[in-house]
Amino acid sequence: MKQAILALVAAAVMLGSIAPAFAYDHHRVCHKVRVHHHWETRCHS
Repeated sequence: MKQAILALVAAAVMLGSIAPAFAYDHHRVCHKVRVHHHWETRCHS
């Protein structure tokens, strides 16, 4: 039961974070940052 609830919460968080990213795509600024000994691209509006 807990796993199902956690899965639903995780899905809601993912959808909530993806939708604004598409809405503000033309205002986004991306740069590479070092995270745990590897490079990741971080974007923000």
